[in-house]
Amino acid sequence: MDKAALLKCAVEQVKELKRKAAEISKAFNIPTEIDEVTVDWDRPQDINPNGTRQGNDSKDKIFIRASVCCDDRPEVFTELIKILKGLRLNTIRADISSVGGRMKCNFILCYNSIDEEEEEEGEGVSPTTLKQSLDVVLSRIASSSDVSDCRIRSKRQRLFLLSQFTQSS
Repeated sequence: MDKAALLKCAVEQVKELKRKAAEISKAFNIPTEIDEVTVDWDRPQDINPNGTRQGNDSKDKIFIRASVCCDDRPEVFTELIKILKGLRLNTIRADISSVGGRMKCNFILCYNSIDEEEEEEGEGVSPTTLKQSLDVVLSRIASSSDVSDCRIRSKRQRLFLLSQFTQSS
């Protein structure tokens, strides 16, 4: 087997392994190596782009799937809760996994359609609004992790007293 054939075989095997890894990551909630946000929204025909229903029943609920993958930091959940409450989204289900300092959160969110007054003002949750808000959270967490790399990663801060090290026997 010459070098070109060997290289071709190696490239094909790497592609096959990548494909298998992608299939497995779809079946399981495994964090990726990059920070990412995805928002899926099954939008029926009677929903406006801003997320409100056009029909008479304004009390209908809209369900949204959102996924966030980032570094596993203590402040992640606090920031996510702030954003979701600010957008008036209720969490129906949350699947969270953490592997090797990375975490992936898959949410199923519920949004009650807005009132007619708010609809006229354009206030509502859209997929782009949610995605932009979650992107802001990720960038805030990423910038804080750059600054706080020297801190202890544990949630419980450890204190070392100088007197413990200077006691003479």
